[in-house]
This record gives sequence, C-alpha cells and structure tokens, in this order.
Amino acid sequence: MIQAARLFQAVQRYTDSLNVATEQLVGPQTVAELDQAAQYIPGLTTEPAWPTLRAHLLALAAESGQHPLRHLRAAASGRELRTADDMAAVLYWRLPELTPTDHPGPLPWLPGIPEALHAHPVWGDYLVKRSQLAADLADQVQDHACQGDAEPVWAPSGCHPSTDLIGEIAVWQAANGINPKDPRATGGTQLETLPALWKQRLDRHIARASDPPADAGPTNDAQRKPYLDAGATTASADTQHQVDVRADHPHPAANHRRVAG
Repeated sequence: MIQAARLFQAVQRYTDSLNVATEQLVGPQTVAELDQAAQYIPGLTTEPAWPTLRAHLLALAAESGQHPLRHLRAAASGRELRTADDMAAVLYWRLPELTPTDHPGPLPWLPGIPEALHAHPVWGDYLVKRSQLAADLADQVQDHACQGDAEPVWAPSGCHPSTDLIGEIAVWQAANGINPKDPRATGGTQLETLPALWKQRLDRHIARASDPPADAGPTNDAQRKPYLDAGATTASADTQHQVDVRADHPHPAANHRRVAG
C-alpha cells in the first residue's frame, strides 16, 4: 500500500525536521560541544542509542535554556554505567521528559512542535505542514485497513481484534516501518518513552482481544528493557498521563481518527 510507505517517509521527515530546527535554536557551538561528550563518558557517542539520546538532550536544552552537557552530567552523576549494555539508552531513560506542548505531534507517540519552533518565522509553517501531511496519511492508512475483511497476520489464534484496533496497528506498523507480515504486531523494542508506552498500550489491547485473554507481556520496565540498570528511571506518571490524554484526544488535524478502547 503506497500510503503506508508515504506515511513512514512523512514521519521520518517530520522528526528529522524537528531535530534540525532544534539544532538551529540551540546553536552550532553548543551542538559541537555536545558531540564531544565522549570526553566525559568514554564510548558514549558510539553506543547504538546515542542519536536518540543526542536528540533528546538538544530538545531539553532548547526547552530549558541550559546546556545539554549539564543535563547529561546530571543523568550520569552518582550512578554507574559500565555494566549497561547501552550507556546512551540508560542515560536517555534517566532524563526528564519534555513538557507537553500545545501543538501535539501528528501521531500520539510523536513529539509535538515546541512553542519556540511553532512561532518561528521559517520553521513554524513548515513543521505544521509536515505534521498535517503525516496525520492525513495516517488517516488514509487506518481507513484502508478498516475496510479489509482478512484476518491480520499478527492476530494470534483465538484473537478477535476490533476493526478500530486493526486500523491502529496498521498505522503503527506503517509509521514505524514494520513489515505488515511480521507476526509481532507492534515490532521490536522502542527506546523513546512515548513510543514505548504506546506500544505497550497496543500490546494490551491485542491481549484483551484474545479469548481467553492472553498474557499482555511484562509490565515491569526492567523486564521490558533489560538494558536498564538499577539506577535508571522509567516513564513518569505524567508521561503515562500524556499518552492516555493523546489516546482520548487525537491530533486536531485528524480528529476523526479512531482509537481502540
């Protein structure tokens, strides 16, 4: 389905644009200093999750006005990292989440447009259009999936997913580039907080659609994310609330999008 491929591209371009715009807000010198983080934590910039950690540190810097290295040092101080499988992943989960914005992302698990960027004379309109395109494509993917009558590949024996859930899974898979033939409905591990919580939410809905209900999988973050060390924090109650609110109140650009209950 061409809309699924277009949705994946639109999501990538939206998030890439947010990252580039954030780097411009923070400034090239600050970005360059952050990229020397291996001076403070050897090996950090070669870890698999470094790009995710880097983007979040820059977003925190843009929001708070504090240097990203200050946030990094605060996350790294007082707790060991050497035994972690991925130091960048552990540090990411120790950092605070961004403050929810009045301009939510095009999908419930995607970051919104910060006020400073929304009001930006160059980036504001561009990001809004990118967000709108992704939201429109998500609607098309969901509508197409809801019109089919074939049992989804990912549905386990005895699972009877609702039409709404089938549509939601289709959007999740397309937006994240997951092969629709993958028997794992929601794909592999998600590092970032909002996607991880949204994935967990979808997995719960799939489990509840089973007859009898299947095990929804581990609910403890240490079980779901084995690379976390003893000092790593998990998603806050505020972040979980943000996910729940987004589930009940989708992006206004796609206010007819269905959400599985």
